[in-house]
Amino acid sequence: MRLRTVGLCILALAVACASAAHADTFSFNFTGSAFNGSGTITASASGSGVYTITNISGTVDNQAISKLLSVNAFDNNDNLLYSPGFLFGAYNFDTQGVSFQLGSGGDRVNIGQGGFLNLFEVADLDPSKSSWDVTEYINIDVEKIASTSPVPEPGTLALLGTGILGVAGLMRRRLTA
Repeated sequence: MRLRTVGLCILALAVACASAAHADTFSFNFTGSAFNGSGTITASASGSGVYTITNISGTVDNQAISKLLSVNAFDNNDNLLYSPGFLFGAYNFDTQGVSFQLGSGGDRVNIGQGGFLNLFEVADLDPSKSSWDVTEYINIDVEKIASTSPVPEPGTLALLGTGILGVAGLMRRRLTA
């Protein structure tokens, strides 16, 4: 009986101390002279204001975004997002940017910081059916989407666990008396 109580206490402590895995969602929208796009980005916090992009969806140039490219797969991308953006909030991507593939073909896109003294946001479209890239300055808007946590926080689980242990203790006293 004592072993069961100790086991329940250890289980309650493990649940209370578990850290919640959390991914943030961002919306993006960009316009350029040759192509434009919009969609959502899912990213995990990897530092103060720095997020590692784990997924991307949406459309660019009327093609669906099919997958996020791995780091260094196209234009030395690092798939990092900055929120709030650096340099007075102006830039959400660094010079390496984020790269993704469009549709079922090989069209690839990289969005990052570039241009004269890296003072602009640029998009680089690499069509699979062509030997040339389209690189242009873009206006991009990235916003964090507010989310509610569908999973209880560790503090809530700890409170629930202590309540259950308290009720179990009361029931035990009643049964032995």
